[in-house]
Amino acid sequence: MKKLTLFIFMLTAFMLAAAELPKQWDYWFWSPDDKLFQKVNSPAQLKSQSNILSGKFEIPAAGVDFNKSAKGWEAAMVRGYIHAEKPQTMWLGVGCRIFSLALNGKVIYDLRNKGLGNDYDPVTAEDHIIMLPLKAGKNEIVITTKRTNFLMDYCYGANRKINWNLVLKEHKNYHPVKAELAHPEVVLRPGNGSFLFSFMTKVPVPAGIDYRVKGTKQWTRAWDLAGEIIFREKSRIHRIRINNIPAGKDLEYRIVLLEPPAGLQGMRRAMWTKIQFKEILLPVKTLRNPDRKEFAFFVFGDTQLSISTTCRTVADRKKFMQRMRSLPEYKNSDFVVLIGDLDSYMHDMEKTYLTDFFDDFKTGSNEIVKPWVFVRGNHELDGLAAEEWFDFFQMPEDKSYYAFKLGDVLLIALDCGDFFHHINYTAHCGPLLDLNNLFKRQQDWLKKLQKTEMFRTAKYRIILSHSEPQISKRVIENGIRNMTLPLLKDDSDESRIHLWIAGHVHRYWRARKGSKTVVSRTPIKKPALKVSPVNWVSLDGPKGDSSDPNFSYLWVKVSENRIYAKAIDENGNKLDEFVIDLKGTFKELFRAKELKDLPFQ
Repeated sequence: MKKLTLFIFMLTAFMLAAAELPKQWDYWFWSPDDKLFQKVNSPAQLKSQSNILSGKFEIPAAGVDFNKSAKGWEAAMVRGYIHAEKPQTMWLGVGCRIFSLALNGKVIYDLRNKGLGNDYDPVTAEDHIIMLPLKAGKNEIVITTKRTNFLMDYCYGANRKINWNLVLKEHKNYHPVKAELAHPEVVLRPGNGSFLFSFMTKVPVPAGIDYRVKGTKQWTRAWDLAGEIIFREKSRIHRIRINNIPAGKDLEYRIVLLEPPAGLQGMRRAMWTKIQFKEILLPVKTLRNPDRKEFAFFVFGDTQLSISTTCRTVADRKKFMQRMRSLPEYKNSDFVVLIGDLDSYMHDMEKTYLTDFFDDFKTGSNEIVKPWVFVRGNHELDGLAAEEWFDFFQMPEDKSYYAFKLGDVLLIALDCGDFFHHINYTAHCGPLLDLNNLFKRQQDWLKKLQKTEMFRTAKYRIILSHSEPQISKRVIENGIRNMTLPLLKDDSDESRIHLWIAGHVHRYWRARKGSKTVVSRTPIKKPALKVSPVNWVSLDGPKGDSSDPNFSYLWVKVSENRIYAKAIDENGNKLDEFVIDLKGTFKELFRAKELKDLPFQ
């Protein structure tokens, strides 16, 4: 009984302490005749429904000639009283077109001087969320509106009737927005003197990047903007490209987030509202710039799950990736290439790519950040979120194929499409596919690229693609093979392709240009081409029938006189080693016993 009495006492005390919105309001109009607010019997009252107060009030026309005077607008006002047992904070949601709010005689929120409070209808209780610092006792709240100015009269007529829609609601569980990252940033597509920063915030807020050449003091700031001047504050995904970065110079950078005041998180912000953002500066990091005469990169791919005996879950893959990051070859790389097929289905981009994968690649405070290069595989086309791949990675001109130059090396990323050739362009698992157009446009793009100075002056040219051009006769390889064979036939110094790196088959295969054999663990049956058109290599991925190894990786180092490549398995054991010179001549340095030079069957 004592416990029940105590509970009732505490509940009663809580009910007494909690402030509530007024149930009774006074209504006033401002008259241009006597220059005073006059209390009126309003034809409508603020009505309560689902803890939301709402009302619609008609303000009589001013009848003012806007050509002669900008004065004489009419206004309206409501007044009520909030009772609080003790000092406390109330979060009040207000929906109204043009208004001010005064608490205990002091105006604390005012949108009457410029534009409209809201330039849309209907108004809602989420439009303006205002903090009311209530004192103990009686608190007067006054909300005032007025007719829009003479410019609006000019547009809509001076004698029109103005309907004042007002919505009020207490947001008891409201928490002001905090500007925070939802996932670590990813730096993408190094080359041509630029980088792309891509990251996601927990809620939509404006964002930018501060950057400088390491060793210098002056920061340069680049914002994520729409149309070059408008903060992109309605999206959680931010993509910011910085340009004109000096070759061979590492960078320092920090992410800049703008935290809006409580209630002004940008989704339904009033026109002309002045927002004093709080600037949040994240820690400074060092970014490796691979744009050098000599650089190295690390390649892997096909990390999809459920087709291996030992890499079947996200936790399994995480262990493999942690082990991969500890390898000297990974640590000694200037950037990383993901050669496609991160997972089998893209149903949820954030979960699949960020939560389940890239969050594990976050860098420590003293660790140098590596840029990433992404190649779209066939499984990036599978799933309801396939289009979101472009939202995060922002490919040039929304194309999934592109080229970039580092030092004297041109790297060309191609898109090999998918297995399925849909004559009627129906969807396989989410996206609409038109492979003919994809390959035709890529082919036209390659022809133009081949004529550019960037292409013709490169010492080395390396193709990055999810599949290679030789082995399979399926649609996915047919398209990319037919698209690139004219390019591969040109062996001149101004057009030679030195190396093609791929994944897709989940097997380590390698061939040198002009060879009628393939380096493999098992024979290859019925290849599409009996003679290899280019030096190429494909890497291991998880597979059901033979899970040893689950992964193999390629470490490539480019110097002035050669391309050096070393393939290693998931434990860091060397599988293969070779070099390619300026003329494209291939020389094998080492090959594990399990890899045999096998003729095609």
